[in-house]
Amino acid sequence: MLKHVSFFFTVILVAPFLLNAQNSETEKLVAAMLGHTQIQDDLHELCDKIGGRVTGTEANTKAIEWGVRKFKEAGVDVKKEAFQMPSLWDEKSCTAKITGTSNFSPRVVSRAFSVGTNASGLEAELVSVGYGTEDDFKKAGDKVKDKFVLVTTDELTELGGLFKEYNDAHEIEGRAMAAQVKGVIYMSSRPKKLLFRHLASRGYNNTLPLVVMARDDASRCIRILDKGGKLNINLNIELTTGGSYTSYNVIGEIKGSEKPDEIVLIGAHLDSWGMGTGANDNGCNVSLVIDIARQMTLLGIKPKRTIRFALWNGEEQCICGSYAYTQQHDKELDKHVVIASIDIGSGKITGFFTGHRPELDAETKKALESVASLGPFQNADVPIVGTDNYDFMMQGVPNLVGIQEGANYCSDYHSESDTYDKVNLQNLKINSAIAASAMLHFANLDKVTLKRQSRNEVQKMIDETKLDLPMKAFEYWQGWLDGTRGRKL
Repeated sequence: MLKHVSFFFTVILVAPFLLNAQNSETEKLVAAMLGHTQIQDDLHELCDKIGGRVTGTEANTKAIEWGVRKFKEAGVDVKKEAFQMPSLWDEKSCTAKITGTSNFSPRVVSRAFSVGTNASGLEAELVSVGYGTEDDFKKAGDKVKDKFVLVTTDELTELGGLFKEYNDAHEIEGRAMAAQVKGVIYMSSRPKKLLFRHLASRGYNNTLPLVVMARDDASRCIRILDKGGKLNINLNIELTTGGSYTSYNVIGEIKGSEKPDEIVLIGAHLDSWGMGTGANDNGCNVSLVIDIARQMTLLGIKPKRTIRFALWNGEEQCICGSYAYTQQHDKELDKHVVIASIDIGSGKITGFFTGHRPELDAETKKALESVASLGPFQNADVPIVGTDNYDFMMQGVPNLVGIQEGANYCSDYHSESDTYDKVNLQNLKINSAIAASAMLHFANLDKVTLKRQSRNEVQKMIDETKLDLPMKAFEYWQGWLDGTRGRKL
């Protein structure tokens, strides 16, 4: 029955484009993307067979080779580009035991780059600090020193709440370190004992044990503490850690027929955290990028400019792979017409973040005209921090990030439930057509008016949009100030 339903909707989507498919390469490409392709099979292979893909693990290595093979099978020129990851981190196990007024074993998971413990665990009193605000820590005073602090969270329901989680964690962990706590326990922002993993706000520089506790279990602890009970927690975190190591981006390419030195790039990150199978974050969009390359090759499309297809690695761990690309391809960045990152799951694309660049916003609107029937579309001319557009933006390169409907992205983001069955496969097909059309538009422009910005122009963008706040939350601000991450001139 499912096959018949899928075919029915595919016919409805493709029909308007098939009527005029002979009129342009764009129409042919859109029709092909909306038709039957291997995109679902690719997603199944990556997520169900390989699974979660933490950079530096065996699964991630398999995913790299899988990506290379997929581009080769599609007839696309492909290579691996090596780069150095700063530090290896992977959780082997994380358990906790609550004792005192009540005795039970809550469900917990460590945040990425949490400090580990010895085999007997780390034990201390558990103290509630509300939402971990400045006032909450002031009220607690010295009572939290050498204690584990339990932080209350709101349930995550929308993308704005997700950005708030990141911003809040940066402040909370700073206060916790200043208060000399033993470690930080976050109440999970997901219901029904669902756990997730975010990066420690200080990333590789974190010095604390940091864990997420199931919402139900954390609520139980807070009720006991609020009524005068006393609780201790023994936390046992076993990790695989190490120094710097080599990882790889996978870069496919269709060479431009007229201006091969000018580049349009679309990418999605190949790595994921290991709790689920990295389906909405970001396996679905890895499959999208591969399928665009595949259909362009099958149709014999020869864009005027070179189109590159990037499967980034190390994105979850401080956006390492795309940063490395900007360093390795520094001499080519002036020739990058535009780059696009697709990284917000399988909710339908409703437009693009265009980076506080009106000229890019205007051109992107033109790019979406050919797929108007898949809209409506509304761009947001603001910059985004937190995915693989970042280092291109800091280098002044015109950059796009897909704006996508929430679907179930937030509830499953970085969590155990981020699996194949949560992907909206119909939206994924539509998104592939939208992204393919937009990239081909930029690749075939008669004249490019988009320019790479200078450092002063990037700084102006930061000042006008208050981008320093999320840059600080993600620990990128110092790199911009000292010139180690971003354009120097």
